[in-house]
Parts: sequence; C-alpha cells; structure tokens
Amino acid sequence: MSEQVKQSILKKELRLDLLFRVITKNKKKFIVPLLVAGIVASALALSVPRYYKVKVTLAPEYSSSGSGISGGLSGIASMMGINMNNLSSSDAITPTFYPDLMKSTDFLVPLMDVVVETKDGKFKGKYVDYLTKEQKFAWWDIAIGFLVDKLSSSQDDGQEQKLYKVDPFRLSKKQNEVVSAISGNIKCMVDKKTDVISITTTAQDPLVAAQLADTIKMKLQEFITEYRTNKARIDLEHITGLCEKARKEYEKAQRAYSEFADSHQDLVLQSYKSIEENYENEMQVAYNTYSSFTQQKQLAQAKLMERTPAFTTIQNSTVPIKHAGPKRMIFVLCILFITFVVRTVILICKDDTITF
Repeated sequence: MSEQVKQSILKKELRLDLLFRVITKNKKKFIVPLLVAGIVASALALSVPRYYKVKVTLAPEYSSSGSGISGGLSGIASMMGINMNNLSSSDAITPTFYPDLMKSTDFLVPLMDVVVETKDGKFKGKYVDYLTKEQKFAWWDIAIGFLVDKLSSSQDDGQEQKLYKVDPFRLSKKQNEVVSAISGNIKCMVDKKTDVISITTTAQDPLVAAQLADTIKMKLQEFITEYRTNKARIDLEHITGLCEKARKEYEKAQRAYSEFADSHQDLVLQSYKSIEENYENEMQVAYNTYSSFTQQKQLAQAKLMERTPAFTTIQNSTVPIKHAGPKRMIFVLCILFITFVVRTVILICKDDTITF
C-alpha cells in the first residue's frame, strides 16, 4: 500500500476542498451529534418562558435662563454633540442620572405595591404578588432555587419573611430578591445629545409590561417634579405662614383702631388725638407688612409654577402583540452550528491525510 500523502488544510488560507471532502466522506457521522444537539437545544429553549417588552420615551422640559451669547454657544455645542442644558441647569439631578435613580431602593420599593392585571384576567393584584406567585421559571432555575433554599434554611433565624412591611433601609432576604427582580425588569437609557429618556420594561405578560411602563413613567415624572419644586414649595409654605401671620396682625390693629375711633368721636384733647394717630400708624404699618408678604407670596407661587417641569411623551406604552424573547429558533440554530463546527474539527483531527 502506498504511503498516504498528507495535505495541510491551513496553508496560507483555508482549503475549502479538503474541508468539503472531510464533510462529504463523514456525512453520516454528523447525524447523531446534530440530532442530539437539536433535541437538547429545543428542550432548553422551550424551558425558558416567553417575555414581552414595552418602551416609553419622554422628553423633559428645560427652563432656559440664558439667551444671546449663551444661546449661541448652545447652538454651536449641539452641532458638536455636546448638550449645554445640563451645564446651565441648576438641578443636581440631570437626565443623565435618571438610570441610577431608577436603580435606587427608594424608587424600586414603591413599585411593589403597583396594581397590575394579566392579559387573560386570571390575576389582578400587587406587582409583588405577580412576581412571587405568577412568574414562570426554567426548570434549572427552580432546581437551583430549591437547593439554595435548602442550604440556607439551616441559617435562617426562623422568623417569617414579610413582603408587605418593607423598610427600604433594611430589607429582608426575600424583599431584596424581589427588589432585584424589579430592577432587572426595568431599563432606562438617556440620549446624551437630546436628553430623550427611554424606559423599557420586561414582563412575562404583555399587559403587565405595558402597565408597568406607564406606572414607571408617572413615578419618574412625580419624583422629578417633587425634586425640582421642593425648594420652591418650602419657600411658598414659609411665605404663606408669614403672610397669614401678617394678616392677623393687620386685622388686630384694624380692630383696635376702629374700636378706639368709634368710642372717641369728636375728640378735643390732643392726647386722645395722639393715641388715635398711634393706632392708625400701627394699622398702616401692619397693612404695609401684610401687603409686602402678599406680593412675596404671589412671586413664590409664580416661581413654583416656573419650577414645575413638563414632560413631552414621545411614545406611550402599548400592549405588545409579539413576544420579545427568547429567540428559540436562533438559539437552536446556533447550537447546531457550534455542534457542526466542533464535529468537523474532530473529524479533521482524526483524518490521517490532513494536517493543520
């Protein structure tokens, strides 16, 4: 028998003819691995529950205090991809901080009490109940969770984990798991050029995903509004209190002057006239003070209205028709391709006539 001539499959470039020869010569050896890989991949893909995504986009309003030169600089900066609204804003929390804000415990904990309803109408209740009772999991997640619960049960203090009495400062283990699950179902992105806020929510039910997106949009608007108007509201409450106090002082001085004037008509003595003038002066001073605080109150109300932000909703939440994942067909095809490549490499390595 003549000695086999070895050929290199990677000589400067891939030898497709040698690769095709190996595949055609051993085509029957691909059937079992591809069949097994397809069955396993299909079983894994079908074990992962489907989920839906909903996207909401908002555009926050800015109170531009600059004009002229600053406006020109803003125009030049926008052409360079730089947003000067954040630089000129007096707020400590700009839209770039919203993703971190929505990951905070103070923002996530109130979402546990949001009322949601599934599309089929079989469940209607708090979001925390939906996550703990209505969620579907892959079999390996259930197995891992069971083992973790068994291992950690010996270290448990024996007290019942309560979900509904939540202290954001001190969460229990179960509460922390729920908060982490909520955080994983929410994604916030901000366009650095336009400051457009994109909020994406994920849920296994399409209606729940849409309700959650709409609720988070409102919660974010309420939080930003409360933050931006906090100082203005405190100032308004302070001025309102001073104005009310000045009004009572003015009414007191007015009554004192009226009572003295009514009881001392047709005055002759200068001493009585002096007392009447004192009452009148006190009343006038009280009125001036009350009038000044009234004007300050009106200015504080105007400032509060000015500080109240407005959000333009570019895209509202809509119940999705198609699921967002998992991409089962793509997953199966990827596994089959990897199996095919691995099997081909193994066959090439076993072929005595081919080297690398």
